[in-house]
Amino acid sequence: MNRWSSRPLLTAALNEAGRRGWSDPAVLAGAALAALAAAGFAVRERLARSPALPPSLLRSRALGGGAVIGLLFNFGFYGMVFTASLEFQHQRGFSALGTGLALFPAVAMTMFASVLSGRLARRTGDRPLVVSGMLLAALGLAGWAAAGPDPAYPLLVAPMMAAGFGTSFALTGATATVMGAAPEAYSGAASALFNTTRQIGSATGVALGGSLLATAADYGTGLRTSMAVGALAYLAAAGLARLCVPTLPTRAREEQASQGRPR
Repeated sequence: MNRWSSRPLLTAALNEAGRRGWSDPAVLAGAALAALAAAGFAVRERLARSPALPPSLLRSRALGGGAVIGLLFNFGFYGMVFTASLEFQHQRGFSALGTGLALFPAVAMTMFASVLSGRLARRTGDRPLVVSGMLLAALGLAGWAAAGPDPAYPLLVAPMMAAGFGTSFALTGATATVMGAAPEAYSGAASALFNTTRQIGSATGVALGGSLLATAADYGTGLRTSMAVGALAYLAAAGLARLCVPTLPTRAREEQASQGRPR
């Protein structure tokens, strides 16, 4: 979002951890600089006369929590896609086209889930969709982690489909939560925050997945560890959604807003 963005520093530190080790001074320095950059951004926004992202917005449980949920589910999904693509190409010998076809079940489910969740949200509210989507995705990655060191591809189709469906199923509700919590004047800033946190989640999921593969005792152990970490991220997102995502259906929130009542 600005020059204080810590994403490149954090991503670089996670990438280098796979080659240098987690205790390497360069890795620790990169992580420390990422934390300092994030703190610097917070201080700058607090002192600025016209902050791009007013601190008062982040004090909203729905907005801040929704942004973190976006980070967590992108972390889990893109970490899964990255490590799975390496597994299919380098360990199983699939071609680039074959790898794309192997990952297609996960991608196909995202299209179906987004349409379904959009229709259900107006009746059920966003919270059930986000929580159930994150739990389903966690179950998928946990299933892959528990499938053993060299599972047959058909055993991996259901876990990939669960992760793809669950992530997309939760996306609509998480987006609505963030945008609904921001005043209209700051809708652009809320959208930027949500997209930025999701990008951070994608980058760190890929970087950490690669590092876990590089530092594990063997490739299979690294892959299963990466899937387990992704499952934990999804579980954390489900727990956070129970606290932050509104219970009212979208239609009821729209009616409240039109009548001038608090959302």
